[in-house]
Amino acid sequence: MHKINENKCSQSRLGQVLVLLIFFWCAVVWAEEGIFFKRNAIHKIDAANNVYLVSAQIDYKLSPYLEQALLNGIVLNSTTRMVLVKPSNWWWNQAESLSTLNYQLKYHALSRHFLLTRSDTNENWNFRSLNTALRKMGSVVNHQLPSLPKTIHEGGHSIYLSSVLSPATLRLPLKIQSIFSSQYSMSSEVIKWPLP
Repeated sequence: MHKINENKCSQSRLGQVLVLLIFFWCAVVWAEEGIFFKRNAIHKIDAANNVYLVSAQIDYKLSPYLEQALLNGIVLNSTTRMVLVKPSNWWWNQAESLSTLNYQLKYHALSRHFLLTRSDTNENWNFRSLNTALRKMGSVVNHQLPSLPKTIHEGGHSIYLSSVLSPATLRLPLKIQSIFSSQYSMSSEVIKWPLP
């Protein structure tokens, strides 16, 4: 009788361990997709004109759908936005776009290279690996923001940083699905820097 209870106890523990392992594996698999900020910083370089530098390292983890789309010739667009937000007494805060970094990522099947283009400066890079191309696309190094208005000294202003990655072309059903699923389009968390 005592031996039967021990077997049930060990089976119960084994079942609990198995459930925990499955839960951990699912969490790891789900955490692999998305846009994450590894590092981010803001520095004031000109106090008189309210000029700031933004630096960040954005980690792009493509969903299997986006990776396959890229390898099959679909262009991926990345947009990183920096926005000045002023709090409002109403429901919505006032937002003013400060700067946008736009990238296009393509795969060239014949040369097996990933082609990265920055739209605003027309800079181009070729990479042999997808990870290297994504690392370059997510690198924001000392990006200078335009001079901020004097009203930021009134308090409550913040600079928001966010990033979005999506295919350049999505047919209508996928556009609707992309609203509800990160499989077709991904967006990052929003980094907020309160201004003094």
